[in-house]
Amino acid sequence: MLRLIFAVLLIALSYPLMEKAVSLKPKSVERGEVPVLSYKKLLLSFPTFNQAVADLIYVYNAYLVGGSVSGKRSLNCKEWERLVKNEEVAVKLDPYNFDLYYFLGAYLPWQVRRCGGLVEKVNAVLKEGLGKVDDWRIPFFIGFNYFYFLGSKVEGAEYLKRASSMKGSPKYLKLLIPRLYAQSGRLDFAVAVTAEELKRAKDEKLKEELQKRLEALLEIKRLQELVNLYRRRFGVCPPSLRALIEVGLIRRLPKDPYGGKFVLKEGCKVWTTSDLRPVKGSSDR
Repeated sequence: MLRLIFAVLLIALSYPLMEKAVSLKPKSVERGEVPVLSYKKLLLSFPTFNQAVADLIYVYNAYLVGGSVSGKRSLNCKEWERLVKNEEVAVKLDPYNFDLYYFLGAYLPWQVRRCGGLVEKVNAVLKEGLGKVDDWRIPFFIGFNYFYFLGSKVEGAEYLKRASSMKGSPKYLKLLIPRLYAQSGRLDFAVAVTAEELKRAKDEKLKEELQKRLEALLEIKRLQELVNLYRRRFGVCPPSLRALIEVGLIRRLPKDPYGGKFVLKEGCKVWTTSDLRPVKGSSDR
């Protein structure tokens, strides 16, 4: 009964609060555009309703995103920028509200990815939640944005590593992080992180997967060192990994535990056709 009364009161208060909040937007904003909200003005106007106003901004932003996804409303980059700024205002008003960070991380990057600088802005707001909300998904969203939208595998791996050490984080993160480090050329770090996680792992299935990942990474690292040696000795990158056999640096190419084949890619970098994932139909799977 009390929850019902509270819900009715919240609905009754929401309309005048949002009307007042929108009335504080700059006069230059045209009708129909996303309003620009001021944190300072909202704080002064609603000194005891910080959380309620933050919730209303969140609901309004979610309404706009829903309209964009359904095709009922199309937002341009200028409006998306305003929406992100308004979400930042909501976070300042209620910095311990996980729903605000979840909305920022799970939905907004996909909408603003073509608007220059806005994914970086989303990450900057998400970072406000680090240390305030103890949830692995916040550093996960930051890390995902870095390596998927911003093309920075190293920074992405750093935040995903932080997420993987937090309570409730999924086990697959411990396998994803070394792959990102390896893809970015930081093989030593990829090997070290995998070995560290293998020591800590208690789940037998996870230990088995980490062991396989470590074996593959060690082979890539060894082949890369041989490729570098070939390059120093002959002054050029080998045409393929088989050239290492021809000059006597190695007797045969090792097997990828995932069922792929080790290859030499552009930039004289060793990688595997499996991409460190099980290859379908492979007997080594």
